[in-house]
Amino acid sequence: MEKYNNLAILILAAGTSSRLGQAKQLVKYQKKTLLENACINALKISENVFVVLGSRQNECKETIKNLNVNVISNKEYKDGLSSSIKAGILELLSFKKVLIMLCDQPFIPISHFKKLIKESEENNTIICSLYDNKIAVPAIFPENKFSLLIKLEGDKGAKDIIKNNEHKYIVLDNKFSLDIDEESDLKKLKEV
Repeated sequence: MEKYNNLAILILAAGTSSRLGQAKQLVKYQKKTLLENACINALKISENVFVVLGSRQNECKETIKNLNVNVISNKEYKDGLSSSIKAGILELLSFKKVLIMLCDQPFIPISHFKKLIKESEENNTIICSLYDNKIAVPAIFPENKFSLLIKLEGDKGAKDIIKNNEHKYIVLDNKFSLDIDEESDLKKLKEV
């Protein structure tokens, strides 16, 4: 499988999972944690995989210790998603592009990531996903947008940056877009 080594993959996995009531990073799916699954998928795409950890960091590290990924520690994880994006991007300034993904979307197929990358190779702009009629991550940000990502604040992701800047999107079938946020999502995960 072709790997894209000029691309860093940033997996956001530092949150407290307050709505779920347990650490989503450590939820099991197909006998592996969601974090492990995300790392394994990312490694199929690039050698440069970085994981931002915060809450339950030691337990999370333990589940991925045998995978060739780099851990970025976010001591400010209680400040929300933006703090993880910021911590990650500050470590990745030497890369031309960064693909941001979440650890709690286990159904996104590798083919979708490849479509994002292909579009990114043809257009030096933000390439995001579109599902449920919303633009979202996974998304690829070129280096000329890193400064905007570093300025993010509060418990929000990069959606406003995507909306307020030129971007292209790749449609993701809604059936693949489930992210594990609430108890009802865990039931859906077990049904698959």
